[in-house]
Amino acid sequence: MMAPRIAPWVATVGLIVFASCGQGQPPAGRDPRTGIMLPVDARDGVMAEMRTMLGSVNALLIAQAKRDTAAMRQAALASGTAAAADPALEQLLPEAWLKLAMSTHGQFDELAQAVSRPGGRDSVTVRLAALTGNCVACHATYRLEVRQ
Repeated sequence: MMAPRIAPWVATVGLIVFASCGQGQPPAGRDPRTGIMLPVDARDGVMAEMRTMLGSVNALLIAQAKRDTAAMRQAALASGTAAAADPALEQLLPEAWLKLAMSTHGQFDELAQAVSRPGGRDSVTVRLAALTGNCVACHATYRLEVRQ
């Protein structure tokens, strides 16, 4: 008997949510993020580094599900500070970007160390949430553009 009363409410909420999609968004074709102009090879290097970090996050989650501490450590180290971009590329990026990037790489290093400590495996999800917050912040702030 309760289901018929819920259905119209759910439909109404759904319409409101659907109607509000796009509200507060910039007009099509306008991207308010800061553009970073890079030569194509530098842009490709940055994109490859980001794909490595995303691969590390995925590998960490898989290893965590299997409770495989060694695999978690290996996945985190793959995106640690040793994997940071080369100095020539870093000269092309804004200081704020570099601070965020180095913080992210450092958090991967810290995660790799933490999983090896007693109880460290249990903090992987919390640490990944903080770490991916940096990814979200970066992608919300910057966009890469190719310098012609």
